[in-house]
Amino acid sequence: MNRRSLLKSASLLPLLPTALDAPKPVSAARNRSIRFAYLGDTHILPEATPMNGVAKCFQHVQNQSDKPAFVLHGGDVIMDALKEDRAAVQKQWDAWHSVVKANNSLPIEYCIGNHDIWGYEQAKSDPMYGKKWAVDLMKIGERYRSFDRNGWHFIILDSVQLQPEGKWYTGFIDPEQLEWLKADLAKTGSKTPVLVLSHIPIFSPTAFFSENNVKNGNWTISGGLVLSNTPELLKLFYQYPNVKAALSGHMHLLDRVDYNGVTYLCNGAVSGNWWKSDIYQQTKAGYALFDLYDDGSVERTYVSYV
Repeated sequence: MNRRSLLKSASLLPLLPTALDAPKPVSAARNRSIRFAYLGDTHILPEATPMNGVAKCFQHVQNQSDKPAFVLHGGDVIMDALKEDRAAVQKQWDAWHSVVKANNSLPIEYCIGNHDIWGYEQAKSDPMYGKKWAVDLMKIGERYRSFDRNGWHFIILDSVQLQPEGKWYTGFIDPEQLEWLKADLAKTGSKTPVLVLSHIPIFSPTAFFSENNVKNGNWTISGGLVLSNTPELLKLFYQYPNVKAALSGHMHLLDRVDYNGVTYLCNGAVSGNWWKSDIYQQTKAGYALFDLYDDGSVERTYVSYV
C-alpha cells in the first residue's frame, strides 16, 4: 500500500479547495437545515490591504447566489492585542467595526482567538485586561456559549488560556468550561445534531506542517497548535454520537479529519499569510461555506475570494 492509500484509509488526508471539498450528491431523504459562512483569522489592521481584503471577502460572501444565513467567525478578528497597548488595540477594533458596518449585513457569531485577547503586560490591572474587552466588542456575553439554530445545536468554546506561569497563551479547555460543556451536551437532545467551534484545533494534522516541530527525531506538538486536553474531548464526544462536526481556525491551513463519527475541519484564513501574500503554505486566502442537513451530515466548500 502506498503512502497516499494509507492516508486515505486513515481518513487523515488533508482536503484542498478542489473536488475533494465539493458537496456530495444530495439524497432525497434529507433536507438542508441551514447554510452559513465561516470566516476566520481576519487579522485586521487599520491599513489599506487588510481593510480592503476583509471588505472584499464580506462582499464575496454576500454575492453568493445561494446566500448564507449568518457568519461564524473563528477568531483572531484583529491582528494582535496580546502585545499592544490600548491605543493600538482600539485602532484595530475600530478598523474591524468600520469594515463590518460598511460591507456586511449578515449576523456574526464570534469565537475568541488568541490575538483577540488583550495581554499587554502593563495593563494587568485594567478591568479590560484579558478577554473582557473582546467579549464586550464582539457582544457575545460570555467567553463560551451555545445556541440553537434551524434544528442544530452550536457550541462555541474558548480554547485560549493562560500558561501556568501566567503568560498568554496555550490551548486547552479549562476545568470550569469543560464541566459546562459536559452539562450542555447532556441536556441537548440526542437527536439534535451538534457543531462545535474552537479557535485552536481540537484534532488536526496541520500541527505537522513544520519541520521545526521535529526535535531529535521526535514530533513535538505545542498546546498552542492543538489543544493539550484533546484526548479528554475525544472521549467526551464519543459518548454523544450527535456531535457531528468540530470547526477551527488558528493554523491558516485547510484540512479534514474524520474520527469516531466526528468531522474535524480546519478552515484556512481570510488573511492568508497574515496579509503578506494570498497563500500560506498550500492554502489560499479564503472562507468556507457550510451546509448542515437534518440527518446530521455536514458539507464544506472552501472558497478563495481573491
